Amino acid sequence: MRTDLAKESRMQIPSLSGVREQTETTDGIDILRIDVLTKEAAQKLDKPIGRYVSATVEKDAMMDREARGRIAAVLARELDALADRKNNAMVVGLGNRYVAADALGTKTAEHVFVTRHIHMHMKDVLPSGTPVVSAFCANVLGITGMETFEVVSALAQRIRPEIVILIDSLAAAQPEHLGCLIQCNDSGIAPGAGVGNFRTVLSEETLGIPVIALGLPLVVSAEAMLNGAGCRHRAENVYRNMIVTPKEIDAMVKDASRVLSEAINRMLFGDNYSEIEKLLR
Repeated sequence: MRTDLAKESRMQIPSLSGVREQTETTDGIDILRIDVLTKEAAQKLDKPIGRYVSATVEKDAMMDREARGRIAAVLARELDALADRKNNAMVVGLGNRYVAADALGTKTAEHVFVTRHIHMHMKDVLPSGTPVVSAFCANVLGITGMETFEVVSALAQRIRPEIVILIDSLAAAQPEHLGCLIQCNDSGIAPGAGVGNFRTVLSEETLGIPVIALGLPLVVSAEAMLNGAGCRHRAENVYRNMIVTPKEIDAMVKDASRVLSEAINRMLFGDNYSEIEKLLR
């Protein structure tokens, strides 16, 4: 079953060697860290070698403002552990802003604190050690006529960041993970792969720059849902190409984008987060 989530892939092959796991619970958030260590394990899991972190929160937790802040703080620590360098970061929101379930990346990128222009023109107003941060929304092939990889790689060559942070909507194989599981990794992302639209992978190998990918599952295939309910014959014939998303998707994307953007901002700016927030808002 196709899934963007390392946790779900691992659940299908729990005894697979070449994989290291670590679990913990922090502030009520279940953290699962999966390290894919070998090519054989990567092939069987359909996940590249790398580090994957899954943060599972209670259903509807991101609707609460206090809970969003708590989740963002925990997620920021996990992102920081994946980022070896962050003095010059380029944040990229992937997906189609005009499709609710695909708008997570663009809405998140819009709320990231950007400082590159301030470094260029008014650097003295920034606290010492403030990183250079730029952000943009890549959009999709059907709107731009350009592959996401072409756009991101060209801009990265111009901006020359130390790290690229990618945000995208993900696809789950299990409905209970929709809107409840945040995944980040250092292995990159293939835009659209979770729904069968395979594009060039955005990774350190293809871009030549360290990459962190971050996202939340917002869609599940109807085939996966029906197969899980024992309706295998109907799923194979009628619902194979249908994608399902929750009816409250607009609110879900709005709340999730707040959590992800705050987590990115806290990770990038650290102790200066509050000061930068006041300066830019």
